[in-house]
Order: sequence, then structure tokens, then C-alpha cells
Amino acid sequence: MKYTTESALKEIERRAGIIRRNHERKVTNILTTVAGVTLIALFAVIGEFSGAAISRTQTEYGAFILSAETGGYILTALLGFVLGVLVTLIVKRIKNK
Repeated sequence: MKYTTESALKEIERRAGIIRRNHERKVTNILTTVAGVTLIALFAVIGEFSGAAISRTQTEYGAFILSAETGGYILTALLGFVLGVLVTLIVKRIKNK
């Protein structure tokens, strides 16, 4: 079958669009999965630290302002932030390839 230049160009654009949509769908599925796993991990860490037996004594350096249970939540937030930064860097690296 012989194509004209115009119909060949349209076919190339159509196939490029299909490839682009498939790639975007794959990236979206991967990011959704990573976000779900991260959410489950975050809930697991919060659940683990919320039931931990932490000493209720006051400490030095102004830490007495916060309750003793706050340390677990701060650690969870810090881990979540670091994990978010790592996922962002990985996604940017994959996107640039």
C-alpha cells in the first residue's frame, strides 16, 4: 500500500500518540502503586509508634514543650518527607531518560 506524504505523516502522528498514551498510562500506574504502598507504610509506622511505651519525663533543650508521644509522629513525618523526596527524584530521573 502506498501512502501519500500527508497520510504517512498522519499515520506517524497517530502511532506516536498511541505510544505516548501507553507510556503515560504506565507511569501513572507506577506512581499510583508507589503512592498506595507509601500510604500503607505511613499508616503502619504511625500505628507502630502510637502504641509505643515512651517515657513521660521532661527533657532538656525545650523538648518539654511537646508531649512524649510526639516523637513518634515527628519521626514518621520525617521518614515520609524523605521517602517523598526520594520518590520525586526517582520519577524525575526516569522522566529525563
